[in-house]
Amino acid sequence: MDAVGEEHTDQEAESPGLFTRYFQVFVSPDVLFQGLRTRPDYVGALLLGGGLTAAALALIPSDLILATLREGLQAQGQAVPPQLENFGAVIRFAGPVAAFVFWPLGMAFFAGLVTLFFAILLGHEGTYRQYLAVVAHAQLIVATAGILLAPMRIAAEDAQLLLSIGTFATFLEEGYILRFLSLLDLFGLWAWVLVALGAARIARKRSWLGGLIFVLMIPVTTAAVVALFSG
Repeated sequence: MDAVGEEHTDQEAESPGLFTRYFQVFVSPDVLFQGLRTRPDYVGALLLGGGLTAAALALIPSDLILATLREGLQAQGQAVPPQLENFGAVIRFAGPVAAFVFWPLGMAFFAGLVTLFFAILLGHEGTYRQYLAVVAHAQLIVATAGILLAPMRIAAEDAQLLLSIGTFATFLEEGYILRFLSLLDLFGLWAWVLVALGAARIARKRSWLGGLIFVLMIPVTTAAVVALFSG
């Protein structure tokens, strides 16, 4: 018992810090997720993800956000409220705050879906806390992308610009298929691939391709539904 206790203490002492884990998301995710199996730290990753998302939104000028909202309403055939222009200052400060608050909630929801599929439906080894740690770290890819894409969004004058599959489908005409592909964010797909890898490592599975099919259904289904109602 003493040896086991000492081993557990050593594992906790050697657990990497938040910024080391952040670096591992990009360069050594397999090592990261094996570590999260024994110590599923998620609070720091949730806060970091919320902070990056808030910072990315704060980098976008409020008039550009208003213009994007206006164009979105017009594209849907809805009238633009005359008071919209008065909300620039509110959006400037409330937007990042909302992003910081809702990011952890979104991660908690997605972790619930992952837990439902892997732990409950498939009976894999793993707890909600472990899957939440995986999702919170993997989705740091998306949060970081917001920072990287901010200059492109400002230059293109599009606050919703994504680097997606549709970005490279210039041969397609305007329509549902192009809208669908334009919503398949490459950074988001990368993050979900990492979620599949992390779920496999939590369950001590060597193969993770089966789980990949499920987790990719989340962004694909979301894009399909949004594209359908945004036409």
